[in-house]
Amino acid sequence: MSILAEAFLKNRAEQLPADVSDQFIVPPFFGRISIFADTKSVRILGGRGCGKTMFIRHFCHSTTFSPRKRQIDDEVLKSVGLYLRPDTGFCSLMTTAWLGEEEARMAFSHYVALQLLAEVHQAVDNMARADLSAGSLDVRALPISSALAVQFSKQVAVVGELGEFVEEKLAELELWVRNPKRCEAPIFLSFSSVLPRLAEDMAKKLPRLKDLSFRAFIDEFENLGEHQRMIICDAIKHPSLRLAVHIAHKRDAVTDFKTSSDERIVELHDLRKIDLEHLLSEENEFELLAAELFLLRLHLGGVSFGCDAFDPDRLHDPAHLDYRLSDKYRRAVVGRVRELLPSLTSTEIAHRVMDDEPLKRRLTDMIDKGLGRHNLRADQKAAALIDPAKARASVVLGALLNRTGDPQSVLTTFNALTGDKSGDDPFYKVGGWIDNNLYGCLFHLYAGLPQRPNLLYAGFYRFCQLSRPSLRYFQELCHVTLLLAFQRSERNDIEPVSYEFQAQAARQVSDAMFEDVPQLGLHGEKLREMVRRLGTLFEAFNRRAAQSEPEINHFSIDHSDKAGLSEAAIHLLKEARTWSVLYEEPDTKSKSDYDIAQSDWVLNRIFAPHFSVSYRKRRKITLKASQVNTILCHSPQAFESLLKEIVAPEQETPGSTRQLF
Repeated sequence: MSILAEAFLKNRAEQLPADVSDQFIVPPFFGRISIFADTKSVRILGGRGCGKTMFIRHFCHSTTFSPRKRQIDDEVLKSVGLYLRPDTGFCSLMTTAWLGEEEARMAFSHYVALQLLAEVHQAVDNMARADLSAGSLDVRALPISSALAVQFSKQVAVVGELGEFVEEKLAELELWVRNPKRCEAPIFLSFSSVLPRLAEDMAKKLPRLKDLSFRAFIDEFENLGEHQRMIICDAIKHPSLRLAVHIAHKRDAVTDFKTSSDERIVELHDLRKIDLEHLLSEENEFELLAAELFLLRLHLGGVSFGCDAFDPDRLHDPAHLDYRLSDKYRRAVVGRVRELLPSLTSTEIAHRVMDDEPLKRRLTDMIDKGLGRHNLRADQKAAALIDPAKARASVVLGALLNRTGDPQSVLTTFNALTGDKSGDDPFYKVGGWIDNNLYGCLFHLYAGLPQRPNLLYAGFYRFCQLSRPSLRYFQELCHVTLLLAFQRSERNDIEPVSYEFQAQAARQVSDAMFEDVPQLGLHGEKLREMVRRLGTLFEAFNRRAAQSEPEINHFSIDHSDKAGLSEAAIHLLKEARTWSVLYEEPDTKSKSDYDIAQSDWVLNRIFAPHFSVSYRKRRKITLKASQVNTILCHSPQAFESLLKEIVAPEQETPGSTRQLF
């Protein structure tokens, strides 16, 4: 038996072993991406929690030659993956000011060479223990050529001696970098030449390795210094048949791919791009991947969950992708997780309002306020207008009565309803009052009761909406949910979790993620203040009883004065996008060429429960550049003044129908 919640405790690839053969799930989009079909380099993009590191480790030697795998084809020898996440603290010492221009450049290339050679040594060890279909392959005793021995200062005679050599040279390099004036400089290696030579040497000596090549994955590329990135870009610009260099970084964290010369890396010509964040933004595919991840974590924890269609062994091999993408499989897997993490529809939540005294009292006050606005309290009583038989209409009525227009017409229509059902009247017809306002009104009611779990955030589907495209956020939602529901009890099975526990978990995770924002990069405090202000703005819209524009949770910038954006605001927007605090999505309604002012800026939905606002991308507010500058960069007093200016007015005109639809 295992502690159920701990199945989701490790939600970062760094917490997992290098061999992720039993953890990595081949994503649904895998068949649509072109990767490693040739020697061209690949740039892997994605925000926090999108799975960049896990994706890379799937292609590296620890997973390729995993002892869990059986009958591994020799085809994998054509592309042996090497993983490198540079030690940014150490790399930051290799500067021109500290070591000198040429020395700094050569020292970094030497560092990369040693790290990749250490990976080669481990790859050779893993290869020797792997269950290869063509028979075992132990190349540790394979002699190296005399030319390569010179590169290794004649300290390496066979491939298996690389490990000890690398350890010694790394210690030597570290000592010199920290004490360049007191220690003798090491003999520098170039990774872009020594790795291809080693592969060529091994290929010549063993027929099974005739097509051997190394593929170096440089993770967190953005954390390298500008001149260090140039050295990596040199290798990308001039690839070798035996070595391809791939990079992974956060979106927009690197925008200039300059080489050491005047050349730059050009997409399509020099490298391919895989945007994991964009690929995982596809709703149906993220939902399937999240459902499979949920069941896989339960399976690895020894927990039974009753889903015969789910086979963990099929998750890790692209050969089974067609099976996993079938409608039958999707219905079974996603359906089972929806049963374990159930949700209520907006209609069901509206009916619950009728039986929940605090929420019902909020609705009564809302309707009473609307009656008072139109001097109708003498003729109508708010409590009498709340009818459980027409729960959705009762909830929406509160907003409609708080708008200008013809309240008597609304009341007449409401009183004429015979029940909570679809029809041709304005409440229920497609695009009518229910369709446009029910969610917004429910969010408004719950916002006034911050200690009450908001059931609009509960359920697997809604967890996906809150977390997409971050699998890390999804796992954290699951971890907290199971911890609340089952505490730290040991279990070998799982039962459906209550809506309340799920909603409570959503709020706890959202609060924690908000508090975590200051840890994001060099401008974390500014980013958190930006999140707080945007959340406060959307929260203020949600507090308006009229709900004339319900569910506002993103913004765009008025194209007409885009030039008014300050440099500080532009920089903060880019920083927010890099750290996935904001998502920039094209404004599909715009006919102009794409630019920063023709985008929708969506606050990461994981913050929605913290501010009690909608996670659905329904309505936006268009802000002037000066207003964006104030929100992002000006004083708290200036922001508070702007908030009153934007939100306070109820901008309906007498007799208008816009406010009702």
